[in-house]
Amino acid sequence: MNHLTNITDIEEVISKNRLCLFYIKAPDCGVCNVMLSKVERLVENYPRLLSFYTDITEEPLIASRFLVYSGPTVLLILEGKEVYRSSRFINLDELDRKIDQLIEFCDL
Repeated sequence: MNHLTNITDIEEVISKNRLCLFYIKAPDCGVCNVMLSKVERLVENYPRLLSFYTDITEEPLIASRFLVYSGPTVLLILEGKEVYRSSRFINLDELDRKIDQLIEFCDL
């Protein structure tokens, strides 16, 4: 997963890619770090899925733009629109199924 720290870069990546997985973590959050590694392993199964993460404190505009106030949060964004969100207790099986569905829908 790419690490992005600038809202401009994040917006550009979202606008240029049909389907993205965006992981948002909080600083000094043990759960966020553990879940990041698990989500990274999950997305390895989807080489055509663009995935990236950021720390919510690195870019203050993330909270207001994406309505994220705690970590961890994972967003699936299809054609610039959020189609899936999971926060705090991320169900990896559900996330895997949703990615499968969206990749099939997008024909990636």
